[in-house]
Amino acid sequence: MERLAIMGGTFDPIHMGHLRMTRAVQRQLEFDRVVFLPAYIPPHKQTRSDFASWQDRLAMVQLTIQDYDDFVVSSLEFDRGGISYTYDTVNFMQELWPDAEIYLIIGEDSLTQLYTWYRALDLLRLVHFVSAERPGYEGEVGVERLTKAYGSWVADKIIHAEVPETAISSTEIRKRLLEGKPIRGMVPLAVEQYIYEHGLYQAVE
Repeated sequence: MERLAIMGGTFDPIHMGHLRMTRAVQRQLEFDRVVFLPAYIPPHKQTRSDFASWQDRLAMVQLTIQDYDDFVVSSLEFDRGGISYTYDTVNFMQELWPDAEIYLIIGEDSLTQLYTWYRALDLLRLVHFVSAERPGYEGEVGVERLTKAYGSWVADKIIHAEVPETAISSTEIRKRLLEGKPIRGMVPLAVEQYIYEHGLYQAVE
């Protein structure tokens, strides 16, 4: 059975923190494939109006993973349209890869809020979650909340992964670009070049 990991996110823009986290998880768990899955309209960010276009976000992810044979990118959520609920996406993925065992890579910050996700209980029954360490968060808190809500069996559905600490966020990158500050080293070089060539996130003169 193929072991398939999904690395979802807005990727607005994708940055070195995303890449380092995914590489660390892959080194530890050795999935057959890691699918980067940019969200079309994330449920928790519907009120934002400063997204890069989905075409730009997809292109930046493609540039980031082009040198990694076991990383692929999927436009499934863009093709499907609408709000990108993880539960719906997982069902689509299972239709595409019916024989695959699916894992979702999330940060510990997301794990603490997992109980609030759309159809969280059904998601836990369908997949395993890989919880990547994040500064300032404790994965045990998320597990405790989930086991209290759904039962002790949930703990077996969550795998903790050690990842390098990286204090980089897409929010900070967008802020620096708007202020005309450099972002060298915060994103892959190909992504940095793409951002400047396409004038993303920068002040309009």
